[in-house]
Order: sequence, then structure tokens, then C-alpha cells
Amino acid sequence: MVQRTSTYGTRGRGNAPRNRIRRFVNVGQMLARVFIGYKVISFREKRKGKEWGEPRRARHHYWSARKFYETAIKNQGLMIKTGQFLGTRPDVLPDAYVEVLAGLQDEVPPESFEDIRAHIERELGKPLTDVFSEFDEMPVASASLAQVHRAVLKDGRVCAVKVQYPGIEHIVDIDLTNMSFFIRVLNRLDRSMDYRFVADEMRKHIPMELDFINEGHNAERVAADFTNVQDIVVPKIYWEHTSRRVLTMEYIDGVKVTDIDGMKRIGVDPLDVAKILVVAFAEMIVRHGFFHADPHPGNLMVLPGPRLVLIDFGQAKALGPAFQEVLVRFTRTLLKGDNGAMGAAFRDLGFRTKRDDAAGYEQLGDAYVGRVAQKMQDSGAGWAEGDMFEQSYEDVTNILKKNPLTAMPPELLMIGRVFGLLNGLSKTLQARTSLLVAFAQLADEIDAARAGGTLTPTGAPAEPRRLLEA
Repeated sequence: MVQRTSTYGTRGRGNAPRNRIRRFVNVGQMLARVFIGYKVISFREKRKGKEWGEPRRARHHYWSARKFYETAIKNQGLMIKTGQFLGTRPDVLPDAYVEVLAGLQDEVPPESFEDIRAHIERELGKPLTDVFSEFDEMPVASASLAQVHRAVLKDGRVCAVKVQYPGIEHIVDIDLTNMSFFIRVLNRLDRSMDYRFVADEMRKHIPMELDFINEGHNAERVAADFTNVQDIVVPKIYWEHTSRRVLTMEYIDGVKVTDIDGMKRIGVDPLDVAKILVVAFAEMIVRHGFFHADPHPGNLMVLPGPRLVLIDFGQAKALGPAFQEVLVRFTRTLLKGDNGAMGAAFRDLGFRTKRDDAAGYEQLGDAYVGRVAQKMQDSGAGWAEGDMFEQSYEDVTNILKKNPLTAMPPELLMIGRVFGLLNGLSKTLQARTSLLVAFAQLADEIDAARAGGTLTPTGAPAEPRRLLEA
């Protein structure tokens, strides 16, 4: 039977504009007002001083965050996904943005149950009551592209049913087209770098998020990679009740990874969770070459043990062995402060500049991440603070004005996203180990196993193990 655990009505998502022009205008107006506001404050601050500018900038931060939030709720689609990402970056963005946009993790308007039920029945080809003995009407989560309901299968298994919003494919296609336009405008305003690769990568990967068959296979691949790891959990996929737009999987009720008090209530130390989180992503990227590319707080839960639950594998990325090797080499040069070797590795990763000279790559690599990595080591923290990124951004901008970037490896777009999200989480959890250090330590372990002849075909130890003890 359908469980009517709540009656939130039929507000749903039908009010989101589906016309390209309307969606374009909503975003364009918001971005223009935010951008002009900052420019006006910066211009007047030069004459009136910081004491005049700082309180006005703080008010504009909050106003801008509210405008972004309101536009995301109005437009939905990729605006919500972007806002969710920005809301998890306390390491980079002002507190006002994090505070306001964090609401997009939990406050996305759900689709009406009537539409969701009809959508599930179309996808599975049978009435809802033929598949489920119970189905909660109120979703346990509503995200940018889909919502999740708790249900019970006829055989008694409790499951989570992820249902794509009806019509979301059309909205995403419009948003990707509009995004391409905004990126072309950005290219005209900032000629230090060609940003079109961002649009190309999103056009490649976002549609894959709308294919739940692909997501299920991604989940099973990561689960297989962590078969013998006791502190990583990936929900089982129930393929007999899964389609391209409906994904049925094992239901796991955990504590959100940012809920510090919730972790303490179940006897879990947040520092332990931070270590498992960092080591798990190092394993995925360095050892297995296949990683979850969207580790925002809504996709990570904690169970007693502690054990880390990974969900939502719509965004995942495979890396080739050659790229992994260069990435590890680049990381080691960063931690050693070897600028010459870092510049060479920066080019080997796939970066290209107009001058294409060794000195330019050395300078750019150091500005991009070298100084940030060094400051992290000096501070002893497992994350980078916002002021570190501000200086890095300023340095990179000045370098690229003289020597523009002409190519960037697409793999680093997703790795950079993972670094950004984990950096924000590391700050929340007060992590002591950075992802960069975990990369290097794991690479040393793999090299030692290879030299000793004990490296398995998968690159992972065959015996059961815990990442917390790594």
C-alpha cells in the first residue's frame, strides 16, 4: 500500500520555467546584478577606503546569496546543482553564501506524488502496488534532478527508490545551452583562459547523470573496488526494479556527514570519519582509477563503526594509468616543493599555455596549487583556508594575463571538483590529513607492494582491511 506519511500537496516543480528565454533571463539578470554590485563597491572603495567597503561588501554577499538561492529555487535544474556545490565551500566562499546556499541541500521543492507515481508506473511497466507493499509518499530527499522515496518491496526488503523528475531532461538541455552562452561571454571578458572545456565536459557528463542504469553500474564498480574494505558501504542495486529513470536500491539510514552532533550521538569521532573520507577518495583516484565525482554532504552518510556510506554515483570518472602516474608525480613534487619537477608534471598532465615554455609551467603550477599546498603543510591542517585560495587566484590571474592557458586536461575538472568539495568537508570535520598527503602515502604503499612482488591484480590488498587504520 502507499504510505501517506505526509500530505505536502501538489505544489511540485511545475512552476519552474521550461522556456529557454525565461530561464536565460532569470539567471542573466541575477548574475548581472550580483556582478555590477561587487564592481560598484570595489570602485567606490578605492576612494572611500576599506572601512567604508567591508560592511557594504558583507551586506552584498548576503543579498547576492539570497538572489542566487531564489533563482535556483525558481529555475531548478542545473541552478540547484550549482548552488548545492557552492554551498559546500566554506573554504572559499564568504560565510553568507555557505549559510544561505546550504539550504539547497535539503529544501529543494519535491515533485507532486501523483506525477511521481505515474512516472514510476510508466518506467517499470506495472502498477506501483504490484512492486511495493509500502511506498512513502513524502520523499526522504529531493535533489536537483531526482527525488528519493523509502519503500518496501513485496519480498520485504526495505529500499530507496530514486525517481527522475518528469521533464527534467528537457530542462537540463536548456540549461546546458544557456550555460554555453554564459561561458562564451566569460571568454570575452576574461581572455586569460578558454573556458569552453567546462561546457564540453558538462555536456558530456550531465546527461549521464540522467541515466540511472549507468549510475547503478558505477555504484557496483565502486562497491567491487572496496569489496574487502570494512568501513566503506555502497547500497546494493535492485536491478529487477530499475530503469533508465527509476533506480531502486538498498535503503540505508545514516547520519549526514556534516552532522557533528549526530555522529557523536552514535559514538563516532568526526576525525575518524575525516580520515576514512580522505583515504577512500585517494584509493579511488590513485589505486583504482575510478572515482565518485560528486562528494557533497547529501551524498555521504555515516554509520556506527565508523563506516562511510557513499550514494549517488551519477557523476563518476575513470582515469587511465598514465594519467594516474603523472598525477601522483605532480602531487609528490608539490609536497617536496620541487618547482622544476612540478612544472614538468604540470605540462605532462595536459596543461598548455601560449608560450609553452618550462618556466611558464613551473610558475603556473606553483601559483595554482604549490603555494596552497605549502601553506597547508605549514599550518598542519588537512584543508586550505579561503585566504590561501584568494592569493592563489590573484597570482594565477596575473600569470595568465601574460601567458594565457590554451588547454586544460578535462580529467582535472572533476578531480578539482572533488578536491574542492573534500576541502570544504575537511574544514567542517577538522581533518588532519589532506587529500594531497593521502595521494602520496598511498602511492608509496603501492610502489612498495610492487617492488616486493605483493601487488594484487586490482592493486588492493586481498585481506579484509579498514581505511581508518591505513
